[in-house]
Amino acid sequence: MTTFAWLLTGGFAKGYRTQILGITAALSAVGLWAAGDLTLAQLLSEIPVILGGLGLAALGAKVDDAAAKGAREPGGRKTGRPA
Repeated sequence: MTTFAWLLTGGFAKGYRTQILGITAALSAVGLWAAGDLTLAQLLSEIPVILGGLGLAALGAKVDDAAAKGAREPGGRKTGRPA
């Protein structure tokens, strides 16, 4: 059961999930157009999704960057340290 959850949540792609999500979003929009499910006008309306997905993939944005760099308090100090 643990292996199934690991596969389902993408544990095998740890560190690359955002890039995979971005590529999948871009390819799905283009794929729908190529298969004939979208007209050219609808494809052009999907440009923000396509570019956003490719941007995620290119930048390699990570969801947990804040945790990796250490969260900061509103005053600019790192949390967990005495003032």
